[in-house]
Amino acid sequence: MIFKDNMYSDQGFQGSKLLSTMDNQQKRNLTFLTIGLIFMLSGIEYAVILPTIWRYLQILEAPPYFLGLGLSAFSLSALLTGPLFGVWSDRSKTTKSIILFSNIFEIAGNFMYFLGYSKWLLLCSRLVAGIGAGAGSSIFGFLTRSTLPEERAGIFAAVMACRQAGLLVGPAFNLFLRLCDFKLGPFAVNKYTSPGIFMCVLWLLLQFVVLATYWDIPPISSEEGVTVLELKQQEEKEEEVPLMGSDEEAGRTYSAVNSDQVETSTLSETAHEASNPFQNFSVSREFLREEVVVLLTAQFITLFNQTALE
Repeated sequence: MIFKDNMYSDQGFQGSKLLSTMDNQQKRNLTFLTIGLIFMLSGIEYAVILPTIWRYLQILEAPPYFLGLGLSAFSLSALLTGPLFGVWSDRSKTTKSIILFSNIFEIAGNFMYFLGYSKWLLLCSRLVAGIGAGAGSSIFGFLTRSTLPEERAGIFAAVMACRQAGLLVGPAFNLFLRLCDFKLGPFAVNKYTSPGIFMCVLWLLLQFVVLATYWDIPPISSEEGVTVLELKQQEEKEEEVPLMGSDEEAGRTYSAVNSDQVETSTLSETAHEASNPFQNFSVSREFLREEVVVLLTAQFITLFNQTALE
């Protein structure tokens, strides 16, 4: 009876671990989808603002070199703040707070772009929005810590594909943004200012998405990550075990004996198989055969190379 209780307790513990693993896997998938959405919005922002910024600067009576300043200001601030966010992520081992903090700059920068009182405000808006783009370095660090080496390349490619999808879909939004011509309180919404308020709303919605569907997954090298991998391997092994045994085991199971006797006979048979030396001998013989083949092949390759050099 004690053996049964231990067996049931072990099964219950494994079941709870399996449920927690499934829950962690679901959180992991949602987190990766949220990261893909972040990079997709960054591509949409670039594709929406780029076609209209030159005409926008001309309306504000900006000199031609302001176009280069406006386009490079975004990349400059992202270049400067990227290492800072990366150090923050490495020290805190968290990314969610960094994304929420940097996203505030995206919201503020696009709202400043919408206001557009002067050419200097427009230039500052791109500088502020670029600070939010600097969080990409911490996101890539998070992906490196929370993925296996064999799946890392595919996940990185999928994330970058989301950004390219944003660049592809972004120009389509200009089909209705160019038709905007109305007042929003004291502010004019037209085809030049509408990209700013449009991206401001999208980044604001992303704040709520990150709060709901983003989790700081523990690194895959930690104990929790190792436990997930062990449970996956255990599930694969359990699937390979046949559901029905041999005829002798079935006959032994359905024989009219006591349940305690069945458990005792099973334990004795297991001990007998473990103490059988001939079972391990066949395995070692196969291993030695493979070693001999490898050594002969290596000697043949060495002799062939020496002959070719002579």
